[in-house]
Amino acid sequence: MNHPDASELLSVARETLMKEVFPSVPENLHYEIRMIASAMGIAAREAEQREAASQEEISLCSRLLPETVVVETTSQDEARRALARAIRAGQFDQEAQGSALHEALQQMVQSALRVSNPRLANTNAGEA
Repeated sequence: MNHPDASELLSVARETLMKEVFPSVPENLHYEIRMIASAMGIAAREAEQREAASQEEISLCSRLLPETVVVETTSQDEARRALARAIRAGQFDQEAQGSALHEALQQMVQSALRVSNPRLANTNAGEA
C-alpha cells in the first residue's frame, strides 16, 4: 500500500486550505491564510526537491574544490564549509577562479529559488 509522502500531504493540505477554508475566513485574515499557504508550498517543494538540490550543490562545490569535496562522501554542510574556507583563504581571487565561483554561486541561488520562490527563479533564469 502506497502512503503519500510529505510533499503530497502538504500539497493536499494547502489545496484544501485555499479551496475550502479560505473562502469562509473573514477578509481581515486572508493575508495570514495566504502566508500559511505559501509556507506550505515552500515546505512541499523543499520536501520534494531537497535531495536533488543538495546533490547539485555538492557537485558544484566538488567542481570548484575537487581535492576537498567528494560527491559520494561529503554532506552539503561540509561542502559549504569547505567552500567558505577556500573563499576566505583567497583561493578564488584570480579572475578565472572568481568567474567559476560566481557561476557556481549563481547556480546555487537559482536552485534555492526554485524551492523558495519558483516564479522569481523562472524570471531570473534568463539572466543567469
